Amino acid sequence: MDPNEFLFLILPLAALVAILIVVVFYLAIKEDNVRHKEVETLNELMRTGAVDKENFSAALQGLVRDKIIDEDSCERLRKLLEDSFNEPEETCSQPEPA
Repeated sequence: MDPNEFLFLILPLAALVAILIVVVFYLAIKEDNVRHKEVETLNELMRTGAVDKENFSAALQGLVRDKIIDEDSCERLRKLLEDSFNEPEETCSQPEPA
């Protein structure tokens, strides 16, 4: 192997691969952070009573209109809310007195 091949072909390719790996890891971590922030936002909205089963769609559209969240976040939050509201609610059934 010629030293020039190593310097001008192998090293730049290795550097490119290393950069691509770093970018992929950065984007993966960023996506996890975005999802975590969306869940925190959802929890805060439900805790304050701003969002409930009847008005979650209108509340999310209001947040988009006020530019608090973007359209993509709105769709993801809407899906999370629909899934959480559609889950069967666990109720405590107490035995009837005899």
